[in-house]
Amino acid sequence: MSLDESPAPHAPDAQPAGASSAATADDFKQWVCVICGWVYDEAAGLPEEGIAPGTRWADIPPDWRCPLCDVGKEDFALVEF
Repeated sequence: MSLDESPAPHAPDAQPAGASSAATADDFKQWVCVICGWVYDEAAGLPEEGIAPGTRWADIPPDWRCPLCDVGKEDFALVEF
């Protein structure tokens, strides 16, 4: 039993999990209503309207409407930084 052998298995396990979580969070996108500025965040979803956190924009029903100004999905634009 050496001290070098014990930490080695734990360090690689911790790093990929953190890296994987960060990569997943980065994959989520935000969509802004070009009429009123309301933002749909895929990571947060819209639970009050039955849209679970993590729901992708493409998976939002086509007849969904902006909760503030009632325009359709066609009036949303991808937020890019």
